[in-house]
Formats: sequence, structure tokens, C-alpha cells
Amino acid sequence: MTKLRLATFSSLATLLLWASVGVAAEDIIVDFTYERNVNIGTVVPTLKLPFFQDERGMNDPNLITADYRAQNPLAEIMRDAFIMGFSKGGVEFVESGEDMQIVGTLISSELESMDRSGVPSLRLTIRTRIELKSGGRTIWENTLFGRGTVAEEEGIAAAVNASLERTVRELLRDDYFLIEVQ
Repeated sequence: MTKLRLATFSSLATLLLWASVGVAAEDIIVDFTYERNVNIGTVVPTLKLPFFQDERGMNDPNLITADYRAQNPLAEIMRDAFIMGFSKGGVEFVESGEDMQIVGTLISSELESMDRSGVPSLRLTIRTRIELKSGGRTIWENTLFGRGTVAEEEGIAAAVNASLERTVRELLRDDYFLIEVQ
């Protein structure tokens, strides 16, 4: 009887260990390019865009969701997307001596599968807090919801790109943000 309990305990322990390790996330390549034309107007202050923080609580900053892992940290990919968007509008960032900073914090990234008019789809929502700071104080802030929905056959990389594009576009079209930098 003791041998049977020991064997059962050993099997159960092995099963729990295997379940706790989980399945490894699928590696994907995020190759985002901001394509839209941007008309920001004349930006008066010099701007700095420090590295984004990641407050999602994930052990691996490259994780997009628990099932998908990008080649770089998602916060870094998000920051690069903003650099591209501002660049399309003729704005270049400085490394020091700035009048204002655009501080970004990645809050969450959630993926859901859905049926959109009979088409299996993926919807990735990335939430990013953006603060415009001057002299150590916040003069504008907002949480951007980059929701990218694509047909499932396009894959998660396409959903990431759609989410990044929408997040950047949302900031560059925010009238209150633009008033503060013009």
C-alpha cells in the first residue's frame, strides 16, 4: 500500500511540475512601420521620449501575452512606434536639454479570439499611459487604448501592428495633447 501511495504521489508531483512550467510562448517577429501621413503642426518645445516602463507584471518583458513573445521588449517596440509616428510629423526627439518629456508606461496587453461577422479574428488591446511632463510636473496625461483586430489567419504579428498603429494615431490626433506641444 505504501508503494502505491508513493507511486501515486510521484506521478502527481510530476504532473504538477509539468503544469507549473507551462507551455512556452510562441516567438514572433514584430516588424512595425508607421505608414500614415501625420500633420502635427509646429511643435515649439524640444521633446524627449525616455524608455517606456512596463507595469504589466510579466516576468519576461518580451511577452506580448502569455502565449506570444516578441523579439524585443513590448515597451521598447511601443516606444519605437511613437518615434516613427512623430518622425512622420517632422518631430525629432532630443536626448538632453528638453523642454518637455513624453513619458510612456505600458499598462496591459490582452488578446482575445472572437468571431467577427463569421470570420475568426484576433483582437489585441494594448493600454499605454502617456504623460507630458514639463519641469517635473505632469501637464497632460491620458491612457491610450490601441485595439487591433485582424482576421485570425493574419496572425498575432498583424494584430500587434494594428494595435501599435492605432495607439500612435490616437496620440497624434489628440487635440489637447497637440495644444500643449504647439
